[in-house]
Amino acid sequence: MTQPIAVIGNANLDIVGGPLDTWPDRGTEVFLDRSDLRIGGSAANTALVLRRLGARAGLIAAAGADPIGAMIRAAFSGPLDRIAGIAGPSSVTFGVLHGDAERSFLSTRGHLDRFGPAEIAAALADWPLRGATALLSGSFAMGTLRDATAGLLARLRGAGARVAIDPGWPGGGWTAPARAAMAAWLGLADIVLINDKELAGFAGGAEPEAARALLRPGATLIVKRGAAGAVSLSAAGTRHAAPAPVVDAQDTIGAGDAFNAGYLAALQRGAAPGDALARACRVASAVVAEFPRRDTPIALTEGAP
Repeated sequence: MTQPIAVIGNANLDIVGGPLDTWPDRGTEVFLDRSDLRIGGSAANTALVLRRLGARAGLIAAAGADPIGAMIRAAFSGPLDRIAGIAGPSSVTFGVLHGDAERSFLSTRGHLDRFGPAEIAAALADWPLRGATALLSGSFAMGTLRDATAGLLARLRGAGARVAIDPGWPGGGWTAPARAAMAAWLGLADIVLINDKELAGFAGGAEPEAARALLRPGATLIVKRGAAGAVSLSAAGTRHAAPAPVVDAQDTIGAGDAFNAGYLAALQRGAAPGDALARACRVASAVVAEFPRRDTPIALTEGAP
């Protein structure tokens, strides 16, 4: 049987609208051309795309005690999904799309600051981690999880899992504590998935060579570069690059999460690292060309591995 993928992290409600390029004056109202209401959060986004790709995977996350929480639990009720119940409201993110394919976010903390290592340990107690891949997604977005991430990565490795991390952007910027946390995570993960802006904020440059010395032996750093594609660099110095197909980007929210799903699903099927990188770019490009976001199987561009 194919070894599963555990996606651990945040799930919330996304309310997406746009385009909007100029913020309205206070006390006024503007009308947007389009909107979408869907389950979001970096971990949930990745888990949803893994499902669309037919990968064997599950989401380990939490939801609040409200109708939004009920939506999250209903969306992730498969045999490998584990959604912890958290008292209080669920987190909500308002995603504003801009005409240049960029986006801005406004989020409530909701349940995410109360989802931590105790809930994750309980969820993983009966999860088949040995030989699996475990992706920890969005640690910087969850206050309770951030300080526990290093220990969680070590425990996942001790359980026999291949460990991946996509920490996201630290809410307070790349302060000294955020850089120290990221440096520790680089030394614990087998696969590090970040974007070029995150790498530049952390290491002072957007080239993966700037962080390679911090990788553990055998690990790989993946740098997502949006429309420019992606590059990977192993701890031993092996480098791969892949372009992103040219598409009419409609909604770039979750693009990096879709990339993560494409990359891990390709590895799950035995793809070589360079082929996995190329497939991830194709998956992300297919997803950002959609609006509203779909839940059907993803049709990749010609030549996908």
